[in-house]
Amino acid sequence: MNSRDEARIPESQATDNKAAAAARSTSGFLTRRTLIIAAVGAAVVALLLMLWQVAQILLLVFASLLLALFLRTLADFISRRTPLSEGWSLTLVVAVLLGLFALILALYGPKLADGFYRLFKELPSAPERLRSALEQYEWGPAFMDTLSRAGSSMVDSKQLAKIAGIFSTAFGALGSAVVVAVLGLYFAADPKTYIDGTARLFPQARRACVHETFDRLGHTLRWWLLGRIAAMLIVGVMIGIGLAVLGVPFAFILGLVAAILDFIPNIGPLIAAIPALMVGLTQDGTTVLYIAILYFVVQSLEGYLITPFIEQRVVDLPPALLLIAQLVLGAGFGILGLLLASPLAVVIMVLVQMLYMRDVLGEPVKLP
Repeated sequence: MNSRDEARIPESQATDNKAAAAARSTSGFLTRRTLIIAAVGAAVVALLLMLWQVAQILLLVFASLLLALFLRTLADFISRRTPLSEGWSLTLVVAVLLGLFALILALYGPKLADGFYRLFKELPSAPERLRSALEQYEWGPAFMDTLSRAGSSMVDSKQLAKIAGIFSTAFGALGSAVVVAVLGLYFAADPKTYIDGTARLFPQARRACVHETFDRLGHTLRWWLLGRIAAMLIVGVMIGIGLAVLGVPFAFILGLVAAILDFIPNIGPLIAAIPALMVGLTQDGTTVLYIAILYFVVQSLEGYLITPFIEQRVVDLPPALLLIAQLVLGAGFGILGLLLASPLAVVIMVLVQMLYMRDVLGEPVKLP
């Protein structure tokens, strides 16, 4: 079409042609934009699926970071107050912890082995002693019938398979503990290398912010860890003293187990009560009841008074956020997710406050 023919086209038709061309251009732009958005969405979904597949490994790495932070805190405390360097202070900390473990094993190992032998030898007669002790109460027979039905269900083949699965999980947990210990030692020995390496993944202008974020996370997790250890010590001391007053054998070891398992929120104290109740079964029914009451009282004090007070003072962690983290991670990753729910909630809280509320929204925040 030449210029003379274009001049003959009515003005309305020319306008329609321009509108059609503009519509085609807009449609092409929207199509390209839609394809880009779809590609980015697919990449994000693929990344999330990949992270989900390696989530257990990432949780183990996070656990090793907590261990490294604990070891490094003790080593820094020693190096600031003694002529020892950081490396030698860390070596001293590891040697002392291993020495304490070996000492406890040497002092209580033979007694524990003998105690377990006597425990399994006397367990068959324990229900009769418990029944005779509970018959004086109106609710005693019904309680014993419930225990009897629960015991009968344990002989089912499916339940036995679950028990076998527990043992296989225990062996897997032992291997995971070794991995966490080794990684924790590597991270504690030279944390600067890993922090600087991570910061170099970001643009030069953002590296100062990355280092600040790491410093704040380390500070907050260090205080949370100290608060958690303080609560564990209080629980262990109360359980140990209570069991000693009741005359229960292995009161120190059972108190130590209660302190260690108290790191796992909610279900840790319940797991810690099982060996104490089993030891109580070798005594008499009244002792079992007293042990159950002791653990219930200590757990109530720890859950409703000690831990909220300590965590509010050290990190100001909202209880609702902690509970949500426990539900999500416990449902998704089992015992490991539940074990690390509290420190992960602390990390998420600090990251949201620093990287979103402060840097994006520009709001003043009070960092823990």
